[in-house]
Amino acid sequence: MKANKINRTDWMGHLVMKINICPRVEVIRMRVLLLRYMAMTVAICCLLLCVACGMSNADSAGSPPRIALITPAGTGELAEAIRLGAEAAAKETGAELITVEAFPSEGLTYAPSNPDFTAGQGKVKQEHLQNGTYSLSEREQAQVDAVSLALEQGASALLIDPLSEKTLSDIIEKAQTKDANGVIIPVILLNDEFPVKGITSVISIDNVEAGRQAGQAMAVLLGGRGRIALLGPDPVNPVLINRELGIKESLAQYPDIHVEAQSVCSTRDACWQASKQLLDQQQVDGLIALQEPASLGVADELNRRTSENNGNKVKIVGFGSEQQQLEQLQEGRIQHLIVQNGFSAGYLGVNQAVARLNNQQVQARVTLETKLVSTDNMFWMDNQKLLFPFVQ
Repeated sequence: MKANKINRTDWMGHLVMKINICPRVEVIRMRVLLLRYMAMTVAICCLLLCVACGMSNADSAGSPPRIALITPAGTGELAEAIRLGAEAAAKETGAELITVEAFPSEGLTYAPSNPDFTAGQGKVKQEHLQNGTYSLSEREQAQVDAVSLALEQGASALLIDPLSEKTLSDIIEKAQTKDANGVIIPVILLNDEFPVKGITSVISIDNVEAGRQAGQAMAVLLGGRGRIALLGPDPVNPVLINRELGIKESLAQYPDIHVEAQSVCSTRDACWQASKQLLDQQQVDGLIALQEPASLGVADELNRRTSENNGNKVKIVGFGSEQQQLEQLQEGRIQHLIVQNGFSAGYLGVNQAVARLNNQQVQARVTLETKLVSTDNMFWMDNQKLLFPFVQ
């Protein structure tokens, strides 16, 4: 009986304690739920904030950067390789590439690389000479006009292979005064080394080293003995000055090789006439052509002499990779060509422009590799990619 009283008393105490605890449990449970709700609310707010920031960034970024490639004066495989490289980089980086022809053949043409781009095609008319040729000043003005057209089309960066130091100076001046947001437009220089202030980056071969390669190749062809003439434009361009410097540095190691004064010519026909006169007047064992037209003109004259005299031993080393040069190389009329990678020039040019537009570090100078190509190695896989990037 006493035990029952104890148990009843314990049960009553337990019941009272449980009654007292239950409200506390409910309070704790409500607090937990409230905390969970607050955490979910904070998470949702953070998510919405991130989405809003992303939309804001997208709005601020706007359309992709528009980069203008002012094509080199004239046409050719190097210009085409540069364009293909620039297009490849534009696709990778999300930039838009527009090309403006800077040669007054049918006016200056504007063409976007993106087929979905809806901006209209633009042209800047140029007066034609009656004989179909153009003076240096006309071609220089064509490049400056091409830049003006590109800027009118909203270009935020320029890639250009300028004709002269004066042309580049005029282009730099336009680029520094045209940006709608007050930002100086980057100018990426391709294949030249003009000492003009305001250039963002220079992408070019080492022309002194390229000259050394040409001189060494000629020395090997002649067995270290003979007379050599240089052929090309009047070397006021730093590119040509450096090539000639490298050639003479290399040939200085061969006391039995003598270098004649340079014959000046700037077109294929003029270089054919210059080489004809040179070979008529004196004995020359080798000719180094400093530019594409010179090598083609020399090859034309040597081909004529070969057909007339049934043999010719004059060797040719040239610069360039134009289709006609490669044909002359394959036929043995040209023995060696110093070739640069135009595809890489265009590709790296766009990458440098995009980096500058994104406030990233930009290299002041990018040096491209050159290769010595001959009949023996022109069909090697690596050289095929270098010579024919448009078929890759």
